[in-house]
Amino acid sequence: MSAAELPKLIIMLLGIFGFGLSLYIHHKKSGREKMVCYIGQDCDAVVHSEYSRFLAIPIEFLGMFYYAAVAVAYFVFLAAPHLATVPVIFWALALTTAAVLFSFYLTFIQGFVLREWCEWCLTSAFLSAVIFVFAFRGLPVGIFDFLAAVKVPIVLFHGIAAAVGVGAATVTDVLFFKFLKDLRISEEEADIMKSVAQVIWLALGILVVTGFALWLPAAEELNQSSKFLVKMLVVAVIIGNGLLLNLWIAPRLIHISFGQRHAHIPGELRHIRRLAFALGAVSITSWYSAFILGSLRGISLGFWPLLGIYTAVVGVAVVMSQIADRSLAAEGE
Repeated sequence: MSAAELPKLIIMLLGIFGFGLSLYIHHKKSGREKMVCYIGQDCDAVVHSEYSRFLAIPIEFLGMFYYAAVAVAYFVFLAAPHLATVPVIFWALALTTAAVLFSFYLTFIQGFVLREWCEWCLTSAFLSAVIFVFAFRGLPVGIFDFLAAVKVPIVLFHGIAAAVGVGAATVTDVLFFKFLKDLRISEEEADIMKSVAQVIWLALGILVVTGFALWLPAAEELNQSSKFLVKMLVVAVIIGNGLLLNLWIAPRLIHISFGQRHAHIPGELRHIRRLAFALGAVSITSWYSAFILGSLRGISLGFWPLLGIYTAVVGVAVVMSQIADRSLAAEGE
């Protein structure tokens, strides 16, 4: 076996192993059997948590699909090397990149939200990372040449992710205003908000990865672009704002709304809601700003004027969100 074929064989074997691991997790969940965790953590708390589904699909199903697809793809690459063209490899790499980022997301959820670890889930995340590394090691050309060859689909995915993010952020703000008119959020409404938030995170992940892929071969040129630098700052704001809104504000807001065991002080809901409205305003204006900056071809403004415009727009949006909050509160009284 040649050195070029070894990474493909390793990926195929890891795909088979990963499929078996995902199948094992599904078997334990569906059979209501307690999962044994040898590292002293509560695996059941993780695999049965509210984060065990993504867009209503069980995580282990996504894992089985991914590992099976990887195993089959790299078996084909080994059996029929002529089929391993650059466009086909691009789709395989896109899948492995999405998987490793999703694994990082789930690991973050375990460590910072659930504060419980599942060794089987961590093993799957490790497999995804190893597959990702070997997928790039097995490229038929250098990374810069490869990214240059697949620039068109990367740009396409980047644009689609930005459009989906803008749309989902808009829908989130509309639903948020609608759901909070009665000063509470029901469990059904909370599930809808959670699904839309997952779409936003998916779009954001694709936007960041494709943006990095576009930046890497043209870093020297893009680092001199005011538009690009401001757009990167805007994306950083979207990420930080999203983490704060979805991992800290939303759970508290929902819990206060319909949680039976939570004894909250008068006005606590309103304070959290005001902050949620403000962060929602930051989110939607940032998404639209990133979309517009990415769409415009020629901008003569420098870094500081562009950043000033973005900051002013965000400030106005936050003020308007607080006015809207007061209006809704007055209607509910």
